[in-house]
Amino acid sequence: MTRIRIAAAACAALFIAAPLPAQIGVRASSSTSASNDETIVVEGRKKELVQALRQLVQPSEHEQLARFEDKVCPRVIGMPRDWTPRLTKIIRDNIIAAGGKLEPEGCKPNALAIFIDQPRELVTALHKDAPFFFNMTPRQFQIFEGAPGPVWSWHVTDMRGRDGTQLAQGQINGHDFAVVKNAAASRLYSNIREDMLVGFVVIDRQRTIGKSLRQLGDLATMHLMLDVRQNAGGRDSGSILSLFEPGDAPPGMSRFDRGALAGFYAQRENNRTAMQQRENIAEAIRHGAGQEPDKK
Repeated sequence: MTRIRIAAAACAALFIAAPLPAQIGVRASSSTSASNDETIVVEGRKKELVQALRQLVQPSEHEQLARFEDKVCPRVIGMPRDWTPRLTKIIRDNIIAAGGKLEPEGCKPNALAIFIDQPRELVTALHKDAPFFFNMTPRQFQIFEGAPGPVWSWHVTDMRGRDGTQLAQGQINGHDFAVVKNAAASRLYSNIREDMLVGFVVIDRQRTIGKSLRQLGDLATMHLMLDVRQNAGGRDSGSILSLFEPGDAPPGMSRFDRGALAGFYAQRENNRTAMQQRENIAEAIRHGAGQEPDKK
């Protein structure tokens, strides 16, 4: 077995012991980069913020934005042993700062940041060894695998009831269906929500030379906690998503990056449409989400 296949098998083994629910969905994003949205944040125009969020986060096929509802357990692999705990701490601190929930240290991972010299080959091998992590058609995976990189990220998701209950799902005549108990009609919320169960980000280790642990930890956090669109970083040179783009590299998350995370994860409930979710996040950013506290 080649080194890449061994790495893929090890990655899959981290999760296989805990079976995932049936009827899961996976959406993919590959970052190559990000006009500067810091001006938008400062000026606080809601319309521009909503548009920037539309360009940042990929909605699910049910037109919702997925997030982790359960506690997150990040794991970093492929970096020097003395760097790994520091990178992990940066990611964990970012999750807490954004309003997310953490499993205690030593937990079974559900958010994996992988640094490897041959990232595309790892994605290919992982797809071969654990295809259930890639709910894509052959054409969809071909496009995903062929993205220029140097970052590939995707999530395993599950459609749940608005209170987090698992739904009976299946197909009739080729059409998907889900049974929602205690459904209620409302323009304010949806009867379903999209839960992230597992997150992956695979980063080309050769491109990390000269980058700080802060930069790499912030980049990994964005990809693990949000369903980042392909090329999202190319639209904002101030975003940490533009870390590997030409030009000056951002030192860490931008105000907009932090605001997108905090505005999303600080919301008590997530059973909203993607449009409602983006508007709620934009409103939170306008009211200070993502703003660093004053240093005394």
